[in-house]
Amino acid sequence: MNLPDPQQLAIWAITPEGLSLALKLKDAFPGILHISESLLPCPVPCFSFVRLSDCVKDRFSLFKEHVFIMSTGIVVRVIAPCITSKIKDPAVVVMDEKGRHVISLLSGHIGGANRLTMAISGKLRAIPVITTATDLNQAPAIDVIAIDNDLFIENPEAIKAISMAFLNRIPVYLHDPYHHLDNVSGLDNMIPLTVASTTGKASSPAVVVDDRLMVFADPCLILRPKSLIVGMGCNRNTSTNEIREFLVNKLLQFGLSLNSLKCIATIDIKSDEPGLIEVARSLQIPIRFFTREELSGIDSPNPSEIVNQHIGVPSVCEAAAVLASEKGELIVPKQISPNVTLAVARINFSLSD
Repeated sequence: MNLPDPQQLAIWAITPEGLSLALKLKDAFPGILHISESLLPCPVPCFSFVRLSDCVKDRFSLFKEHVFIMSTGIVVRVIAPCITSKIKDPAVVVMDEKGRHVISLLSGHIGGANRLTMAISGKLRAIPVITTATDLNQAPAIDVIAIDNDLFIENPEAIKAISMAFLNRIPVYLHDPYHHLDNVSGLDNMIPLTVASTTGKASSPAVVVDDRLMVFADPCLILRPKSLIVGMGCNRNTSTNEIREFLVNKLLQFGLSLNSLKCIATIDIKSDEPGLIEVARSLQIPIRFFTREELSGIDSPNPSEIVNQHIGVPSVCEAAAVLASEKGELIVPKQISPNVTLAVARINFSLSD
């Protein structure tokens, strides 16, 4: 059987009644059914196993969501060796085989188990069981807010401090100069925080939403918006290591976070450039290609006659960065190494800092 799409749901059953419920669940929530070999033949395509624990170990990380139709105790034991961290673990939901209760067991917030639990309860008329404190106390769940707003959680260990502050009604500061969280409900009482106002806030929890590298006192949760576009050019067959090292060093030099990169942009004649493609893959970001005509339409502050003679455009890296940022602000002008050129643009946001 081919590897499953990691976007899909894994549904697990080990008893006849569990299988019956799993079939109903699969009708409402398409996914891959995993059943005990003793339940074969199955009326729909499925993945069968002899030992549940072995199968879960092999396939746990292949899916973003799991629903186990069996006792909670069994599920706790089989998933325990597979758990790694709250930002990486898939959602795990448990149902009893009668379909009376649906329990959010693991990764309720970031993984989406709470949402999946509520969705299943609505479809199958089961009683949802959610135990995360922020949900029970109607406090903001900062990790869910981050995921919903495409913000990378740079230091997930700080989530607990922010959540506890919300629960205990302790003031939480917010540094969000580009207004990513302006329209998020439940954050109205956060106190605006600027770089200049951090003195004396050592014991005050804060949430920082910024693509710039700055130092704030702990406890501080750093959320990185996907706001930076890096335009790049390179000589043919420049190594992946050389391209990546130049990129990382330049971002550091200009005080910008690697975690805020949204994509790499370049000219379409580089669509088969192995080094650029591999750098984008390793950073898990897309790479966009523009034609000569598209790049020529952008006024670059640092055009190159040599580049124009060889490629047919006066600028690659600066023009590509501005184009991919939808004509955002060029914040790092063309940087040059022996084999690589680079520029960085920021997607337009309203700056208040």
